Amino acid sequence: MTQLYLVDDDQDVLDSLSWMLEGMGLSCQGFNSADNFLQKVDITLPAVLLLDIKMPGMDGIALLTHLSQAQSPITVIMLTGHGTIAMAVHSIQQGAFNFLEKPVDGDKLRTLVAEAEAHTLEKWQQKSLQSDLLQRLASLSQRETQVMERILEGKMNKVIAAELDIAQRTLELHRQKVMQKMQVSNAAELAWLLADYKHLIQLKGAEPC
Repeated sequence: MTQLYLVDDDQDVLDSLSWMLEGMGLSCQGFNSADNFLQKVDITLPAVLLLDIKMPGMDGIALLTHLSQAQSPITVIMLTGHGTIAMAVHSIQQGAFNFLEKPVDGDKLRTLVAEAEAHTLEKWQQKSLQSDLLQRLASLSQRETQVMERILEGKMNKVIAAELDIAQRTLELHRQKVMQKMQVSNAAELAWLLADYKHLIQLKGAEPC
């Protein structure tokens, strides 16, 4: 089970929701303010957060925005005792997974927590993959990056060699290095690996050092 957090300035709500969740077999850690949560929780790790909107100091929307800007994998379910459609829409726009009104329905909460857990793990896996790909891309030289771009465009070796004004044998060595560093065996695997992450590739137009 992914870590489950609850942030609400009302101690009665913290106690009642904690009791409800524990009755479902879910343990959670409660905080009475957003600041307290940020001081004690590592927001770079996957988790599910049940977050009250109306709180003194940093409110729920501000904390939600902070997590979004920090690209935290934490999935947030917003809670409020007096919600409006506009408030719900705004929460979703800021990155909330869902929005619940108090008093919370136990069955609905259980379902949403399970869905939020799956969502946060998916975000964590995507973030880990992106970090790994960034490391692989950073290991490429300028020339290798230029070669990789052209491989992804489907160009033949002789065409790439001509465009880069290098011998075909030299091109083949660069191509081999690209495959090794990107940990793939052919152009098809390379294209599949980067299909959703082409925005990570920063082409180096300058002459290689």
